[in-house]
Amino acid sequence: MNILSIKNLSKTYQSGARKLTVLDEVNFDIKFGETLAIVGPSGSGKTTLLGLCAGLDSGSTGSVVLNGESLEKMTEDQRAFVRNQHVGFIFQNFQLLPTLTALENVMVPLELKKRKDARQKAQELLEKVGLGDRATHYPTQLSGGEQQRVSIARAFANEPKILFADEPTGNLDTETGEMIEKLIFDLNKEQGTTLVLVTHDLELAAKTQRIIHIKGGKIQEDVQA
Repeated sequence: MNILSIKNLSKTYQSGARKLTVLDEVNFDIKFGETLAIVGPSGSGKTTLLGLCAGLDSGSTGSVVLNGESLEKMTEDQRAFVRNQHVGFIFQNFQLLPTLTALENVMVPLELKKRKDARQKAQELLEKVGLGDRATHYPTQLSGGEQQRVSIARAFANEPKILFADEPTGNLDTETGEMIEKLIFDLNKEQGTTLVLVTHDLELAAKTQRIIHIKGGKIQEDVQA
């Protein structure tokens, strides 16, 4: 059973008279519970592909079916609803809301789902990532590693079926990065989430079950790790 099916997906941008093809006829499926890394050089289309898979943007041609729903036929609001129901995100630059505390940042997806236990659940998740005592701190009062741990707690808050991570350790030192990797894989295993991560770190990619190599907007290789 597939959580994600990508068929003939292309993304083209018009730049003046020129057409720039960032993704070119990409095809793959991801099964429920699978862990997958997308690797490739800068400018190969990795982050664009991740955004299309997650419904943050729509392709020029082709289809994206996420948890049985075709994203290309949806409005932006409908895609946002699907994301909130099924998807978690971890970004390289954390993307925390600066005016909210760590606890309030984790509560955001829970409140969007109108969870009555949003505060309690968010606190439990902060405890899980080792930040129970930092709940009232704002992002600027936290280190990079702590901010990424808050974003991991937020990503798992709505119990996503699929988690997308874009260079999750890219802005962190080696030791902090390794701690963040362990946290992502441990929580992922515990919740049975499907994990798709974009990385240039081949050691991190090797920890997933499958690696897709992308270059020039095309899949070069799709291998079981």
